[in-house]
Amino acid sequence: MAFVAVVIFIFECLHVTGLVKPSIWLGTSVMLVGVAIAARKIVKALPKYRMMKRGEEGERIVAQYIERDLIPQGYSVFHDIQLEKDGKPFNIDHLLVGPNGVFAVETKNYSKPSRGEARVTYDGRRLLWNGHQRRDEDKQARAIAAAAHEYIADLTGTSVMVRPVLCAIGWFAASTALYQHPVLLVMEKTLGSVILKVPPPSGWNESNQHMVARIISRAQTSQGN
Repeated sequence: MAFVAVVIFIFECLHVTGLVKPSIWLGTSVMLVGVAIAARKIVKALPKYRMMKRGEEGERIVAQYIERDLIPQGYSVFHDIQLEKDGKPFNIDHLLVGPNGVFAVETKNYSKPSRGEARVTYDGRRLLWNGHQRRDEDKQARAIAAAAHEYIADLTGTSVMVRPVLCAIGWFAASTALYQHPVLLVMEKTLGSVILKVPPPSGWNESNQHMVARIISRAQTSQGN
């Protein structure tokens, strides 16, 4: 846009001075160059835009299940916590604080295949989406949980175990020895029931729960202001 504006300004100055006569072809050329530049940038940005929209949609879906299944059970929930590590911004989709402990929920809202089942499996080492590994989502979930642990430690001065949870939206999640794996793999519909069956970590009690939830709430409110 800046390029087109500068070119138009230059040629308008030349028209005023009489050095260049007005020409439909000149205007058309400038327009086509501007449209071509804009179109290239739009096409390049579309996949990222679609991914962001799917991510936002997934977070809203999970938030609805959290409010339905976990908040009535005494859980506090904090959505979209913005953090930074090594100069790179990232976010925790959902941070849950409740009677069973603290959980960092990472959502994945991938498109389902047009044919056949949508099934994601986890054996404690790899996540496979219909038999294919997309990214290291389990490592990402663990990294998010570790960042949440540091975040809470910085706020409270207390080391609190944060359990990583990966929520596969719209996919059938199958995990052998579910509670023994580093990451809890769940569907949005089973998120609440799985978390409520997790034994609380050693030393975790109602006093810890309310203290951590209160301090995070205060920090998020302050950040929002």
